[in-house]
Amino acid sequence: MSDDWKKRLEEGIKAKDKTQRAVSLAAGMAPGYVNSLIKGGKDPTIDNLIKVCDAAGISLYYVLYGVEMSPETEEIIRLLESSKKKRDSLLQLLRATDTPETAE
Repeated sequence: MSDDWKKRLEEGIKAKDKTQRAVSLAAGMAPGYVNSLIKGGKDPTIDNLIKVCDAAGISLYYVLYGVEMSPETEEIIRLLESSKKKRDSLLQLLRATDTPETAE
């Protein structure tokens, strides 16, 4: 995996006018935790990265993929990830309502 996520995390924290130390503490981590991710080469667990992103007020999806998503889209993804039954139901619904575009 590329280290681009580290740059996006660092820039996101700066854009929110927060310090790495403040974000680390707000995430329930040691004061130097975020610095160890960005500069120290440490790889976080996904749970810890979620905590850091939440504490920083930045999107996990933006940090990981460089793509902004609306809060609603993020919520939908989190809900779908929590249940195979929900995923299957939504896919069934979307497939049933998917109609080919008509040429104009």
